[in-house]
Amino acid sequence: MAPPFDPFSPTFLADPYPVFAALREHQSVFEAESLGYWVVTRYDDCRRVLRDHESFSASNTLTPMLAPCPRAAAALAEGEFRSIPTLTNVDPPAHTRTRRIAHLAFTPRRVAQMEGFVRELVREFVRDRMGRGEIDIVRALTYELPALVVFRVLGVPSTDVDEIKTGSANRLLFMFGRPSEEDQVEVARGMADFWRYCEDLANARRSHPEDDFASDLVHTVDESGAPLSQQEVATILFGLLLAGHETTTNMLGNGLRRLLEYPASWQALCADPALIPNAVEEILRFDSSVINWRRKTTRPVTIDGIDVPADANLFVAIAAANRDPNHFDNPDNFDIGRSNARDHLSFGGGAHLCLGAPLARLEARVVFEELTRAAPDLALVVDQSFDFTPIVGFRGPRSLLVTS
Repeated sequence: MAPPFDPFSPTFLADPYPVFAALREHQSVFEAESLGYWVVTRYDDCRRVLRDHESFSASNTLTPMLAPCPRAAAALAEGEFRSIPTLTNVDPPAHTRTRRIAHLAFTPRRVAQMEGFVRELVREFVRDRMGRGEIDIVRALTYELPALVVFRVLGVPSTDVDEIKTGSANRLLFMFGRPSEEDQVEVARGMADFWRYCEDLANARRSHPEDDFASDLVHTVDESGAPLSQQEVATILFGLLLAGHETTTNMLGNGLRRLLEYPASWQALCADPALIPNAVEEILRFDSSVINWRRKTTRPVTIDGIDVPADANLFVAIAAANRDPNHFDNPDNFDIGRSNARDHLSFGGGAHLCLGAPLARLEARVVFEELTRAAPDLALVVDQSFDFTPIVGFRGPRSLLVTS
């Protein structure tokens, strides 16, 4: 029998993969009544759900797992929180309109231009923060670096890292966690502060455009010749100022953990940096930054022989799909030479394929190139435990102790 599915339990947070394996084998599609969600675990089924927006809507993607209590709802209203469905949680054709403009942040030219900046930033962090001895490499490198990269794209001051990271943490807990009522009120206030920051940025770029994506977002028109509303612009910035760095922080933390847990892989990258791009894909497959994503059925559907009603909330268990033995040979083996590693679903699929995937891949490649060159003797501190934020979606270690 499959074990109970409780994505908030300490055991699951520490290591969800044994639970996902049992579910995939014995109960691949089921209703988790205590959560109000159906869970889909096999690769082909998850890929279908992510790609078929006509049957599986993204409308619930950012819906809080726990409905706001009255005091939290009041805190949002008092804080003038006005985010609206705009990009991540809307479907075509509305999604097509906003995504065409949002894509300007991640065009091949813009991403390629970021490589020099990313490389210099990594070298600076390695030089200034990674002396000999024991360090927390999340604190020293992977926590801040992705934020500074996306700030450069969006036109956000580098001095605002703490403010944005705090706002992002509040939003993640509010949307994907189960905070107590007191905590929910507190994070609602923080999320409203984060929203106003994004509104202020949108308003500033409307009045005084600069050479950055926030200005492009404000002033680019859609196919009808109309610009996005300020509320739409602020909502897109609100999304990118979370997803644009939190997932990459997780990817780098997960990646360094796994590469150092399998030292032959780390040594192989040190000897041959050409192996790094495929190693990045295997990291994404083996230990996804987002382990569950969400969809909602628009009609009755049958998934792996199980009938699911219309208007059902779904967990798309990306981490389970990425280790499905029907698609990946020996899926629990970490293999940086895996030929189909890039088949992973970690960037989603279909109309909502992750906009920032090219930039995330570039950041990971550059980080691993620079670290294998500068710190080939990097090693994990033995017998450490890993701590993860108690949320259902994003997953990465909050600290990672290494020695060099």
